[in-house]
Amino acid sequence: MSREEILRRFAEWLDGAIADEEPPRGVDAGILAAVTGASESRTGPAPDAAYSLWAAMTALTQEVKLQGRSFKELNNTVGSQASRMAERERDVQRETERRCRKEILGVLIDLRDRLGRGLESVRASEGQIAKSARRGWRARLFPRVGEDAADSMLPALKRGYEMGLERVDQTLEEFNAREIPCEGQAFDPRRMNAIDRQESSAVPEGTVIEVYRSGYEWNGEVYRPAQVKVSCAPAGKEE
Repeated sequence: MSREEILRRFAEWLDGAIADEEPPRGVDAGILAAVTGASESRTGPAPDAAYSLWAAMTALTQEVKLQGRSFKELNNTVGSQASRMAERERDVQRETERRCRKEILGVLIDLRDRLGRGLESVRASEGQIAKSARRGWRARLFPRVGEDAADSMLPALKRGYEMGLERVDQTLEEFNAREIPCEGQAFDPRRMNAIDRQESSAVPEGTVIEVYRSGYEWNGEVYRPAQVKVSCAPAGKEE
């Protein structure tokens, strides 16, 4: 038996085996139809089985490459979308946290203002309260009762305000909030609001001589400007 006869029989057997099987998945139908049509239209000896198998494998390889490229592009697209969504979620979380901290900071500053006014009131009226207690009817009936009550109440009240202010100042420091230094400083329109002025020759013009409401900076930015009284040159005095 010659070599051509062996190849012809092998090709017939291989064609019959392939015809009984389902077409391979992933191979374009047009390519299979072209190969099958070319095989049926030919006359004479059957085509080389190895060439047909090589053509089918080449087509399958190209299809696999296309599918792999498409999957890679899809994976990159999904990955970039997931990264953007995660970054957006982090931005929303940071903005929400910032708003919450800002609201809490406002409450703390208001509480400190109240405690500060209370402490100033106690210091200013310390002597008056003691005198009133000694002049009351209890002091006339019990001379030491009114005096002892005033002497023990005022230091305790003042100490309570001071402890409250210390705790609030500690919390403000943890929030990275700082009080703006004003008194005795030159007026800074970026951090202060001048709501009053007073003629004075003791200090240079434009100096803060009194603070009505303290200002605060938060994370390097002005959270609340200070309300101050600023000195000005006396009337009729030339600069």
